[in-house]
Amino acid sequence: MNITLSWDLFVIVFFAIVVAYSFIIGKHQAVKIIIATYIATVAVQGLGNILARMTGQSQPLLTVLGLSMDSSLIATVKLVVFAAAIIFIAVRAGIEVSYVKETGSILSTIITGLFGFVTAGMLLSTLLTFIAGGPILDASLSQAAMVSPMLTGSKLMQLMVFNQDLWFSLPALLLIGVGFLSNK
Repeated sequence: MNITLSWDLFVIVFFAIVVAYSFIIGKHQAVKIIIATYIATVAVQGLGNILARMTGQSQPLLTVLGLSMDSSLIATVKLVVFAAAIIFIAVRAGIEVSYVKETGSILSTIITGLFGFVTAGMLLSTLLTFIAGGPILDASLSQAAMVSPMLTGSKLMQLMVFNQDLWFSLPALLLIGVGFLSNK
């Protein structure tokens, strides 16, 4: 069997890992991860904008000190802070999720898988946004220097980038739908 590393393979493995993790932690914890991801996305994007603004204003001073603050460094900082923020919010923010009426075990399993799927899509879309150095839901994400090479020959990566608005919307829509199913 000959496996060629590609961005399509990366997307498939990423989705598989996140969906599997959702089954491991369960439906309620998967919802906490979705909520934490939304909060962390907005917080990190805001902090990244502040960092870029501050370093842009103090660029001459940083150059004198021998430091350079390029876009790849800011993207790396955003990715690390994003992952840390999701973990911290999910574990320590005091968010508790419970549904009044539990669905049947088969439906609950399907919902857990769907939570994992939409979480993977939102996480990957967010990571691509941070790598591109653009704002959330940027229509020109596909033209970003760091992202456009990934799109060449990768249908799944194109699906992620060109439908980023869908990937950010699906978790919220799923939470609303499950809320109608699971509450009195």
